[in-house]
Amino acid sequence: MRFEIRGENRLGITRDVINVLTDQGLDIRTFEVTTHHIYADIPAVRPERFLLLSHALKQIPGIFDITEIDRLPTERRRAQLHATLAALGDPVIAVDANGQIAQANPAAQAISDTPEKTLRDHDIANILSEPSIEDLRQSGFRLPEREVILGGQTYLLQVEPIGHVDDGSDASDDAPWGGVMVFHRPARLGRVITALQDRSHTGFDDIIGTSRAMTRVKSQAQRLAAIDAPILILGETGTGKELFARACHRASPRADQPFLALNCAAMPEGLAESELFGYAAGAFTSARRGGKPGLLELADGGTLFLDEIGELTPYLQAKLLRVLQDGSFRRVGGTDEITVDVRIISATNRDLETMSHDGTFREDLYFRLNVLGITLPPLRDRVEDIADLADVFIDRTAQQTERTPPRLARDGLDWLCAHDWPGNVRELENTLFRAVALLDGNTLGANDLADAASGTATVSEAHRNTPSDTAQDTATAPTEQTDLIATALAQSDFNSGMDLLEREMLTRLYPDYPSSRKLADRLGVSHTSIANKLRKYGIT
Repeated sequence: MRFEIRGENRLGITRDVINVLTDQGLDIRTFEVTTHHIYADIPAVRPERFLLLSHALKQIPGIFDITEIDRLPTERRRAQLHATLAALGDPVIAVDANGQIAQANPAAQAISDTPEKTLRDHDIANILSEPSIEDLRQSGFRLPEREVILGGQTYLLQVEPIGHVDDGSDASDDAPWGGVMVFHRPARLGRVITALQDRSHTGFDDIIGTSRAMTRVKSQAQRLAAIDAPILILGETGTGKELFARACHRASPRADQPFLALNCAAMPEGLAESELFGYAAGAFTSARRGGKPGLLELADGGTLFLDEIGELTPYLQAKLLRVLQDGSFRRVGGTDEITVDVRIISATNRDLETMSHDGTFREDLYFRLNVLGITLPPLRDRVEDIADLADVFIDRTAQQTERTPPRLARDGLDWLCAHDWPGNVRELENTLFRAVALLDGNTLGANDLADAASGTATVSEAHRNTPSDTAQDTATAPTEQTDLIATALAQSDFNSGMDLLEREMLTRLYPDYPSSRKLADRLGVSHTSIANKLRKYGIT
């Protein structure tokens, strides 16, 4: 039986309790003492004997109460710790200062194919070759995150020290008891990137458009999204292909997993290969120690969106084909086979079928990508949606330029509906941004729109704010933004990725707030902080 004794905090009270228990001939299994509380685990005490024991203990001066409990405090804390560790999907291993395993959660046991009782008190070197315990001790169990191999799988290792040894020596503060080793799968980083990129959680209901053409394509896409197979999205530039790709991901069984994007036309073959497939340690001179996972590994379990798929080189087409066939690939400069479970959604404004016939695009890859197909209508085929789109873009521009939203005159709407819009929704947004930004009055007419549309200057992407919660943002924002962030986070360390994201945001906002003081007021931070950031990133 386990019970709690509450009493005064006086010298000798614990000794008096032990004397009573000893006089009763009881064998104490566990005994814990805190201020005003004494806890005991005595298996020989049965309910009928507990009353007599309680009476004897209450005769001790300063004892208030004796209560039966289900667990001792240490047992409760241990159970809570085990439950917490078991809930973590990532492997976690605690080691002492000598490298002996003190604890391992179920995920670590599973990946090492060893039960915890077998793992405990064994050397970490038995299952992990690098880093060595000497490296861990010399660093004070604080190491920069690095790639390691555990159980034949690649992880990003994070190490944190556990406490310090209080042995009375001057160096005790520098002597940790050991460390906690947390092993993160690349897909976990992929989920972090997804959270940074897509804060709007756009679904099909958020896509602007109630025309017959849009209603039909949204209904079709929603049905196809639930089928776990590759999707090929066709459509002219500016029709919202990435928006539909994200909505398909949100409506799929993979919605809680990563969604990452790569613009295949935005980088040369070598860089695109390392972005997609990652690189092994020592693959090239500037390669990060331990290698780096590519987007395929980061998106494991989720969705990878390949925009402008028609721009892939024949070499990368062949490598991608193998991924679609059996889910395996090798990193650049690597020899190990890596297997992933990724759904590929691709998009292009080119005629892949014709390209496959004339040999400029692999026919077998085309058929692998085009298992499910969606063709997005151009804006000229959904004129009924222009009014709703215009309202959203006018309100957004007014908010960005800090002015009252102007009224769209009837002749202005007629002009918008009559225009051809070869650039589709993106061109519509750019035209309205120019028109609203340059408007002197409060009414937006046909002449204002015609002047904005015929202007030689194109809207700078700096006018675009950071991703908002409005659905059309993703439709009109170029995929280069998300690709750039994903590229940075995939190939650089996490802090570098955050710096790039910060630089991108400041670069986009600065033309609208062209001084450090204005920009600081807009972001709600100190003027000095913004000035330092602008100087750091060379933004003028």
